[in-house]
Amino acid sequence: MKELFSTLHANVFNGLVSLVLPGLTAISTWFLWLMKAERLREMAARNHAETALVLMLLSIFCGLIVDDIGIRVETLWLDKRREARTNGLHFEEWWRYLRTPFEAEPSGRRHLRTLVSRLKFELGVPVALLIALPALWLNSAISIQLAAAATVVAAALTIYLLFEANTTHEVLGILRHELLFELQVQLVPGKKKVRAVSH
Repeated sequence: MKELFSTLHANVFNGLVSLVLPGLTAISTWFLWLMKAERLREMAARNHAETALVLMLLSIFCGLIVDDIGIRVETLWLDKRREARTNGLHFEEWWRYLRTPFEAEPSGRRHLRTLVSRLKFELGVPVALLIALPALWLNSAISIQLAAAATVVAAALTIYLLFEANTTHEVLGILRHELLFELQVQLVPGKKKVRAVSH
């Protein structure tokens, strides 16, 4: 039972980090811009629970789109660079890792899942900031100086997160390589399970 709760906790946390937070970032400034309309403000004030539900669904929807764009960035930028650096071994190891069954889960796989969530966050937030920034400039309630300052902060955060994404992607590749190097999976004769055998 403890394992079930820890798995659910990890799945909820991973979903929050990789989908909900980037999605909320993307829609936050647009929500503020829309709230300038008096009728929308009144409707949101009368329906707090419904507004929160709609915002949560919108953030998940936008989070999925942001995640798709982040995956494109990973494929077109990070994967291609690592593939060139490893002389064509990156994709080969990636597919071999996905095909490898483990009888007992190595401790490194939990760390790998955490790194994947972090990579999705690091690639998703820059995309979300790019979506959010135009609403700052369109909102007449926000001064040009504040919008410019927010743009500078967003640009600095984007550069930082893309740098971290590059590092996280590299660590993920090394970790997959080490998991494949240390474990060789062989079929146990006459049985339908596998065992992990050290090199």
